[in-house]
Amino acid sequence: MKDLLVKLFTSLAGEFSSAPQAWGPLHIAFFAIGLTAAIVFAVLLRKSSDKTFNRVLRSVGFVLLGMEVVKISFYYFAIHNCSLVDTAYLFPFQLCSLPIYMAPIASFLKKESTVRKAMLTFMMTYTFMSGFSAFVNPSGILMSHILPTFHSLIWHMLLVFIGLMIAVSGRGGYTFRDFFRGFVCFIICCNIALFLNILIPTLLPGADVNMFYLGPNRSSLIVFNTIYDKWDWVVQMRMYEIALTIGAFIVFVFARLGAKPKKISKKAKKKGSK
Repeated sequence: MKDLLVKLFTSLAGEFSSAPQAWGPLHIAFFAIGLTAAIVFAVLLRKSSDKTFNRVLRSVGFVLLGMEVVKISFYYFAIHNCSLVDTAYLFPFQLCSLPIYMAPIASFLKKESTVRKAMLTFMMTYTFMSGFSAFVNPSGILMSHILPTFHSLIWHMLLVFIGLMIAVSGRGGYTFRDFFRGFVCFIICCNIALFLNILIPTLLPGADVNMFYLGPNRSSLIVFNTIYDKWDWVVQMRMYEIALTIGAFIVFVFARLGAKPKKISKKAKKKGSK
């Protein structure tokens, strides 16, 4: 069975004759077509019933899960010679991986659930931001191999779609209390990521793991790696959390301005200002 899987995924290990470049034809075409499709489908679903919304949210979450299984299998069998240590860095708990868990969970929670609202607010802000920013700086999504490149392009556009769908449907959180709850989700996930960054190398000595790129290893992200070199990983982590929260808050402000008036009632505003 192992040999069969190795042959299968090795056969999928095609490479571009010339690696796609940032803002090259592939990048621009996919970004333009994908963003247009994401906007169109999000708008079409803006008045969907809760049942339909939950089904779409759940379906996207399961699609992401399936895509992640294929990607990890590809790297494990075709690229890293079935080495668990070398593949450990792909453990699905990066910022862009969280909808795998949050989308299905939120879709099963009751409409009035505080946890559901916090998760939807998180995906409307942090998830949208992470998906969109990947296209602005595509260094992490354009690779020499064809399969992981298209995986990353589709993956991050689905994140953009999730964020847009939640925002235009008015189901995200639009009070400052809602944003704070989304922020709490983010901080909880940061601490889980930090725990995994310590646990996985302990269980698999030699594994180079850095979920969220926040520490205790040196971040591979520009600016944050400089912070690591000048101070330490704790400062790197805190600055990372602050920077991403500022970005998410900017997205939240725009989402709030574009929200349906009925979704930001006076009662909700008073509640959020307490």
